[in-house]
Amino acid sequence: MRHVMFSCQIFLAAAAVAAFQGCTAADDGADENIGEATQAINFSNAEWNVISKLSPLPSPPKDTTNKYADSNKAATLGHKLFFDKRIAGPIQAGTPEEGQLGAIGETEKIACSDCHQPATKWLFDERSNNGGPIPNATALGSAWMTRNVSSIVNTVFYVQGNPNSKNTPHWRENDGFSDSEWFDAQSEPEGPPVQNGSRLQLAHLIFDHYHAEYAAAFPDWPLDPGLSNTSRFPPTGLPGQPSFDNMAPGDKEIINRILANYGKAMEAYLRKLVSKNAPFDKFVAGHDGAISNSAKRGLKLFIGKANCVGCHNGPLFSDDDFHVIGLSIDTSVSPHADPNEIGKSFNQGFICGSPFNVNGPYSDDPNTHRLDGYCPPAVIPDGLWRTKGLRQIAETGPYMRDGQFATLDDVIDFYDHGGDAPGTFIGGPKEISALGLTHDEKKDLKHFLQTLTGEELPAGLIADTHNP
Repeated sequence: MRHVMFSCQIFLAAAAVAAFQGCTAADDGADENIGEATQAINFSNAEWNVISKLSPLPSPPKDTTNKYADSNKAATLGHKLFFDKRIAGPIQAGTPEEGQLGAIGETEKIACSDCHQPATKWLFDERSNNGGPIPNATALGSAWMTRNVSSIVNTVFYVQGNPNSKNTPHWRENDGFSDSEWFDAQSEPEGPPVQNGSRLQLAHLIFDHYHAEYAAAFPDWPLDPGLSNTSRFPPTGLPGQPSFDNMAPGDKEIINRILANYGKAMEAYLRKLVSKNAPFDKFVAGHDGAISNSAKRGLKLFIGKANCVGCHNGPLFSDDDFHVIGLSIDTSVSPHADPNEIGKSFNQGFICGSPFNVNGPYSDDPNTHRLDGYCPPAVIPDGLWRTKGLRQIAETGPYMRDGQFATLDDVIDFYDHGGDAPGTFIGGPKEISALGLTHDEKKDLKHFLQTLTGEELPAGLIADTHNP
């Protein structure tokens, strides 16, 4: 919920997604090439070899650290909890005019679905839409966040390296906040600017309202009957607070296991949020008319002159790696963004020291070696941000990690001029350079990006199913 190399190689790499821009294949002259229908756009064998690696989107890769990842019962529980506001603690900031979900101090007002909104179709936050009525750019949970809200559709495909290898990192968020999807999901209820709740509050919610669903999803981890005793298990609390710290070690373990299983249930649900069969996929499958001539020219640019494919590769259009693109954060456009954020390096100590990482006691496969070469004494440079996938990109602006670009045109212009000036951003050297695209080439590139929007999720998959 909280929430890229050479030339345009990482085009849209830090593009954090937050609101609908209404970009469609018909806008800005997308059909201007009707008169050139007889002018075939041909691709060489070498070009087709590159293109063929971009489609189709496969089945979600395995995650051996979560043995419940493909459990329908775990997904059912995750689906229900995704819509439950009772996870949230006190609201800390924001006003109704800014889209806040309750008054300061109110609790039980923020569900995952309030920031990843089903009404947007792609599960991002229209409140942070740069072009909407409340142009805040970054997300508003319990408090203001420094990033905008990415779509969670297809995020299960963020796997660096070989998706068939069990030692492949599953980095989450723009800055690599966590090393698995379940680790990332279980951090949200306690995130101060996110839901600002606690693991004890979550455990009581599950015990009181989802006892049967939890038992079905995690039969090997039955809920302790003692959870009904609030003297033994206080209503709220997390590490660092006396209500949790003063509990017996065994009771702390009971609560931590529920928190980990919550994350695993959420991952099981997120693995179902997959959108395939975009016009581009149909084109690669042999339907030449599925995309326009302009989009085909844009595809040539994407894999050629602009070399966006250098980092936006594979069926998700992301190498899931981290790069310095030279983005200077503009707080005049995105007032709650933080120009001093350092990216991937910030999370190294947190991930390596957490019992919830893939090597820890809550992992179902602690021998993946995913963190080899990552933890200290390894040194991670500042300024690295993850390459964002491009599917649904035309419908999920604003863009960049702080939402400061309202349209795809803004982003294309940023990469065309080679990013911002050295000294205005953290990290470096910058991994992009000027492209020299013409006006028509920019238009073609945009039209290609508009062919990456796949089929909408089934309505039942994003319906509110939470228990009363």
